[in-house]
Amino acid sequence: MPWPVHPTGFFGARGDSDTYRIERSLRFNSADSAYLNRTFSTGNRKTWTWSGWVKRGKLGTTQSLFARYTANTESGLLTLAFWNDDTLRLAAGVTDHRISTAKYRDCSSWYHVVCAIDTTQATANNRIKLYINGSEITSFTSTSNYIQNTDTQVNENVAHYIGYYLASVEFDGYITEINFIDGQALTPSSFGQTDPITGRWKAKAYSGTYGTNGFYLKFADNSGTTATTLGKDSSGNGNNWTPNNFSVTAGTGNDSLVDSPTNYGSDSYSTSIDNSRGNYCTLNPINASSVFSFVNGNLDFSATATSTATYYIHGSLGVSYGKWYWEVTPSNVGTGPNITIGIRSALVSTLTAAQGIFGDGFGYNASGSKWDNSGDTSYGASWTNNDVIGVTLNLDSGAIEFYKNGVSQGTAFTGISGTFVPSITIGVSGVSRTIAGSINFGQRPFAYTAPTGFKALCTQNLTQPTIQKPSTAMDVVTYTGTGSSQSISSLGFS
Repeated sequence: MPWPVHPTGFFGARGDSDTYRIERSLRFNSADSAYLNRTFSTGNRKTWTWSGWVKRGKLGTTQSLFARYTANTESGLLTLAFWNDDTLRLAAGVTDHRISTAKYRDCSSWYHVVCAIDTTQATANNRIKLYINGSEITSFTSTSNYIQNTDTQVNENVAHYIGYYLASVEFDGYITEINFIDGQALTPSSFGQTDPITGRWKAKAYSGTYGTNGFYLKFADNSGTTATTLGKDSSGNGNNWTPNNFSVTAGTGNDSLVDSPTNYGSDSYSTSIDNSRGNYCTLNPINASSVFSFVNGNLDFSATATSTATYYIHGSLGVSYGKWYWEVTPSNVGTGPNITIGIRSALVSTLTAAQGIFGDGFGYNASGSKWDNSGDTSYGASWTNNDVIGVTLNLDSGAIEFYKNGVSQGTAFTGISGTFVPSITIGVSGVSRTIAGSINFGQRPFAYTAPTGFKALCTQNLTQPTIQKPSTAMDVVTYTGTGSSQSISSLGFS
């Protein structure tokens, strides 16, 4: 997992200075059928490029990133999508042009996805190129190339979609910095570059031309949900897109967030906390008990359990130092009550434990009690549906404190040390229990002012690691043995 201590595996990881800045991302909630659409004019159907930054939410379902759709036929559909096996595919009707061998299941990182099409190429395999994070995908379980000079389905005078083409294939997660280039097949170097300090792939400004149907969506204008605000094309072409089923209203349903693949600054909407742009913590569906489910970019959770046990969900970013603040707003605390909010050791992999303890962690239960390995003791006020529970984790002093609707309940625990992730649990004893709620790590405005010095949980607020480029200290190479002594000289260290 990439999250403990210094998440250098993150795209958006701390340790560099991002001079190119992506201000906002747009959250697509599949449960809301959120998407954008536009009817193209006739463009170059043989040659085009789609580039976008994507952070996944839900896994294990087919989710379209970009599509042209009139019917589920060879001529009526082309989609670039994550499939229900979490591979990346380019598919037309029933034909899979490309199915990646790799599966993309990391919901904690931003992916830079590029699809470049040029059917004029003499070499068949060069007519379709897919890239992730600056590297070409070369291993596929299935390939089917266009015949040379074929007109593809894209750039025809019909409806095109972002995050959708049918009700069953909506994207779930975050997208930003979409560039579509009509008439050119480009490589990722037109949109990104390798950071010389960290070695990670990062965004840069596209400086070329766009062509007839070309567009640039940065989702920076959240003053409304119209084609001239949230769906505004910033390429200069005026090829705006129509947003459907998004919200920019303040609160848990706000889909315009400062979760970004670039790190910089502090956000203007808050004077009380350094709400920086960066890769924000979310809940992590691959580090959760199976009783949990997630929507709204892994910021909303629900769980129903029947067997007697304690069930956990963890956050995607772990920390071992610093002062951090986040908020949880329950919509269903359950009967008992049986929801507990807090932290858990990042080194623990058990997601189901004996009922009646908060294993390897510290929490605040809706009954008002506090929980740790030894069980529960009296602590603060009880809380219920729609109360806002704030968490301040001070790993510099080793203390955790909880707030109910902005009012401190006092220091809950001291002497805390180690690496911890945010955690939510449901406890069950003999009968079925259900909980639900929403969590906010600072990717949208907090409901209450955070205490002085406490920061939002995102990569921009992490300190730079001592080793900023991992390959200078640890790497993997393959070689063929010869039976003689060998010198491995291709590493970044010796």
